[in-house]
Amino acid sequence: MAVTNEARIWAFIAQSGHGKGLLMKAALDKLKPKRIIILDKKDENGKYAELVPSLTELAKQTFKKEFRVRYRLRAMDRKGRREEFEMLCRIASAAGNCVYMVEELGTYTTPSYAPEAWADCCNDGRHDGLHIIAASQFPAQLDKSFMSNCTEMWCGYLGEEPHRVVMAKKMDIPPDQIKALRQFHFLHFHKQNRTVTPVVAKIPR
Repeated sequence: MAVTNEARIWAFIAQSGHGKGLLMKAALDKLKPKRIIILDKKDENGKYAELVPSLTELAKQTFKKEFRVRYRLRAMDRKGRREEFEMLCRIASAAGNCVYMVEELGTYTTPSYAPEAWADCCNDGRHDGLHIIAASQFPAQLDKSFMSNCTEMWCGYLGEEPHRVVMAKKMDIPPDQIKALRQFHFLHFHKQNRTVTPVVAKIPR
């Protein structure tokens, strides 16, 4: 993976079952990163990285020239999950020059709360060569550090108005444009170019 000083923070947003996972996997297939850390909530990314049993082992793997690792949080309570997530963010920052992918980001942050290490990834990640990719069903519940720094967004159908309003404001489009999206249909927003382009998630055959 080529490392540049350009910020790359990608958001994949859609209601469950509308294809954001398909788009994320298509993005990884295209990127083919040689260094990647995945917070794999549902254990669905075995194609892209090896599941490691502990954060200690994950950290050891990142000292290699190339690594493809994924982790499932062990904690059962919110406090414990946040602590694990923050440690994972610190490992990603220290590793640098890698893709850092987080599934269901709203599990670990809120509009008024984000672990300091995650905020650092979003605010200063380009200096470490981090390419952040995160997904959520509930954009209105995501932290401001991530939402403010997103360079590209893929937005699919959102059933609840508050979530449509948040995304419409970010993309400078009417909320009804999001409400009208069919399954597997997305709007791709490019922040720098200020463009919104229709995209369709391809269903594997």
